[in-house]
Amino acid sequence: MSSNLRFRFFLTEALRSLKNNFATTLAATVTVFIVLCVLGVGAALGSYIFNYTEKVKGDVTIKVWLADAARQTDVDAIKAKLQADPRVRSVTFVSKEQAYQDAKRKNPGEVALLIGNPFPSGLFVKAKSSGDVAKIAASVRGLPGLDRPTDGTANPDYGAKISDKVLSTAGVIETVILAVAGVLGIAAVLLIGNTIRLSIYARRREVEVMKLVGATNWFVRWPFMLEGMLCGATGAIAAVLAMLVGWWRVHGWFVGSPLNGQSTSGMSFWLLAAMLIAGGIGLGAAGSGLTMRRFLRV
Repeated sequence: MSSNLRFRFFLTEALRSLKNNFATTLAATVTVFIVLCVLGVGAALGSYIFNYTEKVKGDVTIKVWLADAARQTDVDAIKAKLQADPRVRSVTFVSKEQAYQDAKRKNPGEVALLIGNPFPSGLFVKAKSSGDVAKIAASVRGLPGLDRPTDGTANPDYGAKISDKVLSTAGVIETVILAVAGVLGIAAVLLIGNTIRLSIYARRREVEVMKLVGATNWFVRWPFMLEGMLCGATGAIAAVLAMLVGWWRVHGWFVGSPLNGQSTSGMSFWLLAAMLIAGGIGLGAAGSGLTMRRFLRV
């Protein structure tokens, strides 16, 4: 039998079996659809959160505020200590006037109410790794020449509360999404396996005869594998279409949403669609493959 005729035979058998077990096929397909919708939304949201947290990590700046009465030797000592630290990427000096102008540009209404220039000069430090930010800040905390902390603000300051909250919240969201998708994924595999099991049971005599006359395991397995893969692919395509409709409504958040003055991008929709279709086919193949093993022992 040629390859084309063999594939046509396998496909015909798979379609016939799907039609004969329509109710369980529909249930399995709907489950795959729900699983992949959750996975799709989770992947899009997860990639957006991941990119945003990476921006938060990359943009963390350690602000070392200097006292107005600080001696130049103290300022030079702090700057030299930071520049000699191998964990530090860059150190930038910001004068009182520059600090005032930066605040005026960001909050013109509030700065207009101020009398004089209350902003201290400072050193803005960038770390090579976000994991070293707290250690770098601790290494210069308390040195002579630093401005006295006010209003509960630490000096040096790197927005620890905001950064830690963003990263911890993102981690919780990703964990919940993965857990829900995992449970639904197991349910999809079991339902697809049940669909294949019913199909095999209805044709068990035919499978036994094929095995007795010398048919290989893969020759028997392929129609059922195709059945599961078609079931998974159908659910995946439905999930992609559903997400396409939703994507057009909210694509601004996944393509380039401004957040805190930044532009954060999520995963490409077409890459996500390809992953969902591959995932659907994989779920179908897994459900079929796991079920077939026990029925091939003749």
